[in-house]
Amino acid sequence: MRLVGFAAGVCAVVALAGCSTAVDGQPEASGTPLTKEQLFDPCTVSDRVLQAAGADPATKDDNPFSVPRADWKGCAWTANGYFISLFTTTKTMKEFRANDYLHDFKDVSIGDRKATQYLLGTKTPPDQCGIAFESAQGTITLQASKFVDNKASTDPCQLANDAAPHFVTILPQ
Repeated sequence: MRLVGFAAGVCAVVALAGCSTAVDGQPEASGTPLTKEQLFDPCTVSDRVLQAAGADPATKDDNPFSVPRADWKGCAWTANGYFISLFTTTKTMKEFRANDYLHDFKDVSIGDRKATQYLLGTKTPPDQCGIAFESAQGTITLQASKFVDNKASTDPCQLANDAAPHFVTILPQ
């Protein structure tokens, strides 16, 4: 049952990966578009950071997409009733905002870092929330996705916002 919830979270990323609206521009290093090899590697997050964020390092999934994605890297872990996923992509914030699967965008600050919070999908109440950070190593997204069988009324954005301060210190600028 939990695998189904995780699959839903991955579907959200796959939906973003398949943005139907073409938008010029990608995150850039030295004025040229980034390649997948230049992206921040989410799977390098330390066990200390994961535990502080409430994730179980032993549950690491370093293949959350099931199939390779040309412009994404990702890792995911289970927490108490939800998944914490960290992705990086060559997609821009402009492309995120153009994707109609993502909605309710809100500018937020995590510590001293500016970010964009958003909801994923069409469920009411929502069960997935992401926080995206722009960086020189791609757009980095932290997502909280409740397990399918998690009936708690906890807002997934609260879960993402509670975890984010633990990750923000290790994310590239």
